Amino acid sequence: MKYLKPMLLICTLLFYVPSIMAADTGQKTGTVTETINAGGYTYLRLEEPEIWIATPTTAVSEGDQVKYSSGMAMRDFYSKTLDRTFESIFFIQNVSLAGQDIENMHREAMEGHGTEAPAIPKPVSVQVPTSGEIVQLVDGKTIADIFVESAQLNDQTVSLRAKVIKVSQNIVGKNWITLQDGTGTEPDNKLLATSSEIVSPGDLVIATGIIRKDIDIGAGYKYKVLLEEATFSQSSELKSETQ
Repeated sequence: MKYLKPMLLICTLLFYVPSIMAADTGQKTGTVTETINAGGYTYLRLEEPEIWIATPTTAVSEGDQVKYSSGMAMRDFYSKTLDRTFESIFFIQNVSLAGQDIENMHREAMEGHGTEAPAIPKPVSVQVPTSGEIVQLVDGKTIADIFVESAQLNDQTVSLRAKVIKVSQNIVGKNWITLQDGTGTEPDNKLLATSSEIVSPGDLVIATGIIRKDIDIGAGYKYKVLLEEATFSQSSELKSETQ
């Protein structure tokens, strides 16, 4: 994908990017001291504290004050386009100047390159499933099961039936998909999956992947449980199965 599009991770990058469910840096501001546009991204070096962030191509100049949030931290990230390794960088979905909205910033940046700016996707509102609404997959697990049994399930392949709540595409080469099935207690009521496949918010799916526990990607981002290398198939089971 050419652009980062709104989730984790990590959706928490992602958005995932959470104990991940799409990690969130919170609302912050910074002064831009350096900008690099490459490969559909704008890389920004900010001061106080000095950090690097990356976002879809955006009209920003040195000296600008920017606001940013919803970021995923990556350590030792290598950019093929720049042939450069960043010791630490945050992938940011939402960056804006004071008094200017995100959509206008992206559109101005693309027009400056003589290219028609793509439509900026609007956030999709998905109703979170209630307890008992989604039928547990036969021989599968619920999200509550996965968190409770994460030690025993670590490095094992599991399947579950769940609803797609949020999708963050092409963040550090992966899609970050937040799943809920109406089980578990917050914050352990949603599971972040990483995948090369893509699904849509609101889809009811059967997800299969490898459980990884206690993942630490640095810069304070730790994930209690991830479902990695996930694959998806569509499902239609919403009501209780008849035995």
